Amino acid sequence: MMDGTANPYLGSQVVSALFGYVIGLQCSIVSFRAGRTLSAWFQNRNNPHLFDSNLIRTASELRPCNNHCYWLSPVALVISICILIALYIWGDIYWGMSYYRKLWIACLISPLGTVMRWKLSKLNGKWSKYPWFPLGTWLANFTGSILSAALTAIAYLKLVSGEDGIAVLAAISLGFAGSLSTVSTYVKETVELSDKNPFHDKKAFAYSYFTILSCCFVGLLVYSP
Repeated sequence: MMDGTANPYLGSQVVSALFGYVIGLQCSIVSFRAGRTLSAWFQNRNNPHLFDSNLIRTASELRPCNNHCYWLSPVALVISICILIALYIWGDIYWGMSYYRKLWIACLISPLGTVMRWKLSKLNGKWSKYPWFPLGTWLANFTGSILSAALTAIAYLKLVSGEDGIAVLAAISLGFAGSLSTVSTYVKETVELSDKNPFHDKKAFAYSYFTILSCCFVGLLVYSP
């Protein structure tokens, strides 16, 4: 949309795209606040002990099997992921569709992006001049935007030949760049900056809009040539 390839009749729509990102950001923030409040209300209504000061003892008394069943969740998650990847591979082999090929490759490489974002998150609060700025999260989104724009440009210019090559590029963009970048953490940090500082403070505003503008323009800068 920003470069005009989505609709050649309308041309480049940078301003419209930026407004769309701003509206999406505001909707995400409102949804986060509403979900957090609604969850707290339900928890307080159905499980008032969760809000007691004696939380640890009460929770352990009500859930004595936790010490023996802690392994069920990770095992069930791993099994579900393996089944999902196997179904994508089967769909690729049986139907020969690049869509399924893109999905199973993206599933295999997405942990790399997740680990890289986790490593970058350790930089949060390490910027001496602006310790409040989530530098690691911003770098993750900034790098993810560069990778996504570069891979999209390579596919659009047909620098990689063949359907398999295009599927691999799309899988890297979806899996690695998609796992490296984050919206949920970005919105959570924006809300936390707003809650922890006075109403007139500009930290949340500066972080949220600086992230949007920098990621959009670096993506255009990489994609345009």
